Amino acid sequence: MSRKLPLGIKLTNTQFIEIFLGLFCTVLLLIVALFNIPFISTFIKQMDGKIYDQFVSLNWHSHQQNPRVVIINIDEYSVQKEGRWPWPRDRMALLVSKLKQAGVVTIGLDIVMSEAEVNYALGLKKKLEQLDPIPSPEQKKLMYTLETIAPKIDNDQIFAQTLLDHNVVLGFLFQHETDVKKGVLPPPLNYQSNIPIKENQPPLSTFEGYNGTLDLFLKASTQAGFVTNFPDTDGIVRHALVLARYNNKIYPSLALKIAINYLLVENTELLIHDQKIYGIQLDGTFIPTNSRGQILIPFFGGPGTLDYYSATDILHDKVDKKELDSSIAIIGSSMTLLADLHDSPVAPLFPGVEMVGNIVQGIVGQQLASEYSWRTPQGIILLIFFGVLFSLIFPFVGILGKLLVTLISIFLIFSATLLLFVFKSFYVSSTLLITLIILQALINYAYSYIIERRQKRQINQLFGQYVPEQYVKELIESPEQYSMEGQTLNMTVQFADIRNFTSISESLDAVGVKHLLNTFFTPITEIIFSYRGTIDKYVGDMIVAFWGAPIADEHHAYNAIMSSLSIFQHLPEINAKMKENNLPQVNIGLGLATGLMNVGDMGSEFRRAYTVLGDTVNLASRLQDLTKFYQVDILANDTARFETDTFLWRAIDKVSVKGRKTALTIYQPLGLLSEASPEILNELEEYNKALIDYYAQNWLAAEIKFTELHSQNPELYLYQLYLERILIFKKTPPPKDWDGVYAHLHK
Repeated sequence: MSRKLPLGIKLTNTQFIEIFLGLFCTVLLLIVALFNIPFISTFIKQMDGKIYDQFVSLNWHSHQQNPRVVIINIDEYSVQKEGRWPWPRDRMALLVSKLKQAGVVTIGLDIVMSEAEVNYALGLKKKLEQLDPIPSPEQKKLMYTLETIAPKIDNDQIFAQTLLDHNVVLGFLFQHETDVKKGVLPPPLNYQSNIPIKENQPPLSTFEGYNGTLDLFLKASTQAGFVTNFPDTDGIVRHALVLARYNNKIYPSLALKIAINYLLVENTELLIHDQKIYGIQLDGTFIPTNSRGQILIPFFGGPGTLDYYSATDILHDKVDKKELDSSIAIIGSSMTLLADLHDSPVAPLFPGVEMVGNIVQGIVGQQLASEYSWRTPQGIILLIFFGVLFSLIFPFVGILGKLLVTLISIFLIFSATLLLFVFKSFYVSSTLLITLIILQALINYAYSYIIERRQKRQINQLFGQYVPEQYVKELIESPEQYSMEGQTLNMTVQFADIRNFTSISESLDAVGVKHLLNTFFTPITEIIFSYRGTIDKYVGDMIVAFWGAPIADEHHAYNAIMSSLSIFQHLPEINAKMKENNLPQVNIGLGLATGLMNVGDMGSEFRRAYTVLGDTVNLASRLQDLTKFYQVDILANDTARFETDTFLWRAIDKVSVKGRKTALTIYQPLGLLSEASPEILNELEEYNKALIDYYAQNWLAAEIKFTELHSQNPELYLYQLYLERILIFKKTPPPKDWDGVYAHLHK
């Protein structure tokens, strides 16, 4: 059964269902793209992350050297020299001053200072007061001295004064816990937007608590950014928050604030579409973000790609100031003990401070990649386009074709997205599209497999008893060669019948009849199978076979004739076996007809069979009946005769048979022409001359020739038959327009 498309394209039921399954997959993936379905969305995000990691590893390139971003590392070496962390803040003040003296333009602190440092003078004074509520004069003098020197050793004041004199951006942490509120927060981001923003829009990451900075430090610096970040669902940090929301106010990250400070940005504009952020404009610098206010971290290489300097070397003037001149310095730590190491696409332990440095370098150098989302209208249209495209491709290619289309498509998609990432800094998530193709392919594979298994069962059930095993395998491997639906084909059909079976069966009991038929049918079937024949049916003592279906056979007539000749060659062996089993000898008559006939799976809901029907089939049956009349082994119609010139033929008669309006010439195949003896060729030549005289009503000449032939071959009844007709016609001549046709009015 097939369906017709509007353009006239015909679809089989299988193709129609495969198209439907492909469109179903497309709808399913659209739902996944539009809605966060927990398991599927997580899987797609993780797979997309793995692909992105490969892209990053293939796209390492040298970062721009102007401006230079350097890392001032509080490493193990520095701790050994300066003492354990945290250091006194006067030392941090000295570190900042040294960097300023070296020509550093902007300093970022990837360190959170939310608590005051203990002033040891005030602490000792308080301890004395607790030990002795009524101090002695000496104690009073000591406490006065401590109170006097306390401001001079107040490291927080020293550090605050340093911040006041230098360009430093502080760091703070956002927390999800509502009860965590330490220190103070800086002023929120001063920004404009390209369109009015509704309340609580755009939908950024929102926090309820914070580890801020000391109010003293914030008053001195006025600049701070959060250092909070979170990994993707698989634990790998690929994105970085550059904006976050607290108390319905928007705050910048440390990296963003450093970039704003360095670029001397006057106008910060949030770029909004449909109440979702897609970028930040810092005067002439564009920062592409996703709708959650995140950017893809621009990894320029593995850990150590940016220049690192030990903090202790800075403190002790061991670094040439020229190396730091006009740079951006970020103070942080790569020590494992401080737990600021993260799993990244380029290394399992990547320092957080260098991530900040990479982001600053990416913003200032405009080397950030844009991230494409399938949730946009354009993305949805693309998904629908590719979904429909592959839904229409897969049903029209085989299993191998589906595999090739899938592999080539994945390769092209992967290559295209990689090229966009490398040359255009444009990252397109390919996982959803690849998943769509693979899902369509797998469902098509599965459905094709089910259909193939069903076809194999049908072929086995339908043809297992009718065609040779090797041809059943051929049909299974190429099911398109046959059709269960009715077809009209040019084929050859054969009827073989045991002569005088009624009298033979009367001499046997039921078991004997069964044994005789099995002994007869088995070798005959083997011969038919050996010449690519299909068994139609066994009807009593008759076997019906045909050639040309279900396996197409251009030489169906040749194979049918060879099968017929081979049957008579093996008949003595069959009769010998009959004799061994005390069964009667058998003789057969065989009718062949070539022509158009209907073939297919026919019958009722209760019983069906793969069979042939039509006028040609009926003719073969009539010819089989006529073999007894003409006393020949095989009779074939003229179409079979002229289908091949390989054989030697004897024209038997011009006849009309019951159920057929037109007359035809019937022939007897005598064997392969190449094997014919000179004697038989001479006899046939004389026979054909006799027939010419017969049809010309030259009765005397025909009689002389047939008499001579009969004397040479008295066993051939055909010569006697024509002599008898000549005697009749000599007495009662036929009409002058007689066409030589002999009418067989009975079966």
